[in-house]
This record gives sequence, C-alpha cells and structure tokens, in this order.
Amino acid sequence: MTTVTSPFEKWILRPEPRPTAVLRLICVPYAGGGPAAYHAWPRGLGDAVEPWLLRLPGQEARLREAPLHSVAQIAQQAAAALAPDLRETFAVFGYSLGAWVAFELVRELRDGYGLRAAHLGVAARPAPQTPMRHPPVHILPDDAFIDVLDHRFQAIPPMIRESADMRAIYLPALRADTTALETYRYRPGPRLDCPVSAYGGTEDADCDPADLRAWGRLTTGRFQLLMLPGGHFFLTTCQSQLLEALSADLLRSLVP
Repeated sequence: MTTVTSPFEKWILRPEPRPTAVLRLICVPYAGGGPAAYHAWPRGLGDAVEPWLLRLPGQEARLREAPLHSVAQIAQQAAAALAPDLRETFAVFGYSLGAWVAFELVRELRDGYGLRAAHLGVAARPAPQTPMRHPPVHILPDDAFIDVLDHRFQAIPPMIRESADMRAIYLPALRADTTALETYRYRPGPRLDCPVSAYGGTEDADCDPADLRAWGRLTTGRFQLLMLPGGHFFLTTCQSQLLEALSADLLRSLVP
C-alpha cells in the first residue's frame, strides 16, 4: 500500500498533537537545522501550546529533496502547504535564519491567504532591514566555508570535517540555507499588527540588542526584547529560560 503524504504533513511535524491546545506554534529551524532542534519543546512549552515543527526540503525526513535557496521560496512554499489546514489560532517562531523565514511566512500567510498570526517570536537574528555585516561565504570552497561558519558560530560537528560522506549529506542544505541568508533582502510593506518578541544571547557577537530592538519597527503591536545568557546558540544552552519566556509571551498575546 502506498502512503500518500499531504502537503501539510510534508512540511509540518507534529511530535505531540494536542487537540485542546489554545495555540499552535510553527517553529522554523536555523540554517542547517531541522525539526530535531525543537525536539524538547512540547514538554517545555506546556499543554496550552502545540508545536508544529517546520520541515524544510533537504533536511532530515526530506533529505532526498533539493534544498531551497531563498527565504522567499521557503516562505511561499510553506505558506501554500500550511494555509488550507491552518484553522486554529497560530503563532510563528524562528531561530537565526529561521527568524527571517518566520517573518516572511507571517507576511505571506497574511497577504496571500488572509491568515493572521497571533504572535511572532524571533531569536538570534537582527531585524531584516538591518544591513549585513559580513561578506558572503556561501560561494567559498567547502573547507573555507566550513572554517568561516565554525569560527563565527562554533557549530560545525567534527564529523563534518572528518568524513567526506557526512559532508556530502550535510553541506548541500547548509550551503543552501547560507545562500538564503546572505541573498535575502528586506522588502518594505505594511507592518504586522501582532505582538513580536525578540530574544538574543548576551555573548552573541553577530546579534546585539540594537539589532534585535529594530524588530519593533516592523509591527504596530506590542514589542519586547529579552537577552538571555549565552552565545549564538543559546537555544541549546539556555533552553529552559527561553521556553519559559516564550510560553508567557505567547499566552499573553491571546489576552485582548
């Protein structure tokens, strides 16, 4: 028997369905990451929130698919897959590159499908209108590409350096995500009207508080900024504090 996967199921992993949850949270991964980055979130967010983990082409369960190379492509294709089934109250959270994808996904769902997010959460990424500070690296040869990213984020597993087979599996999606990050250009448009929460790491040299505060200019709704201990990947090192703050922000956004 052939199993037919709907577009929604292709794009969304529901690790712990919660029919009584008051909010669905679409979680967008960072560059080179996938749903596994959010594996602990159902427990950490509590019963009122059901995480929906975005599955991108070229990652994890969709590893055999060609990855997408632009933020716009990701947002447009994800929105098209989500919109027909997005009946519940929803919010979107994105980490690093995922923050820009989350922002564009919220705009695409609003502009193309008339669906309003209740909240946007962004982390570890300057507001999209902020100028890029680094020269592009997505065009570099593999060794130089890995060296730059590892120096900047300390997040390249040793096995990627040591195994040609692992490079062949891991690098295409990471390079595609980096291309999406470095070629993205903010497109001015109507501001969001939902609350926006921004989170940053106190030791993240690539994303200072001023960069994060600039997210507040993209919404007419409430904006708040929280800095947490750690570097670029405070998602891992400070996860419990992040989830506690995000949970409170999400539930607050539901109060008229």
